[in-house]
Amino acid sequence: LKSYQDQLSDARGEAQKLREEARAQGAAIIEEMRAKAQEEANRITAAARASIEAERQQAVTSLMQEVGTIATNLASKIVGEALDDQVRQSRVVDRFLADLEGSK
Repeated sequence: LKSYQDQLSDARGEAQKLREEARAQGAAIIEEMRAKAQEEANRITAAARASIEAERQQAVTSLMQEVGTIATNLASKIVGEALDDQVRQSRVVDRFLADLEGSK
């Protein structure tokens, strides 16, 4: 009977130990999953920010080109001469954009 009680006590102790190990492993797995999820969220956020910035830069460039074209057309009408010459047109656009940047 004593031997049986000792075995039962040992089995209960072993079961308790296994439960504690399982809890610890579960907590470690949960923490690892949280860390991975946070890393993934950070990666997605960084990629989204980079994409937004690239699109913003593209929009700014496009708008600057459009403003340059409008300025060239307007200057052509005001001055009364055609600005077909690529070099002359580039100079007018560059000058206009420089003035635009300076007025900020």
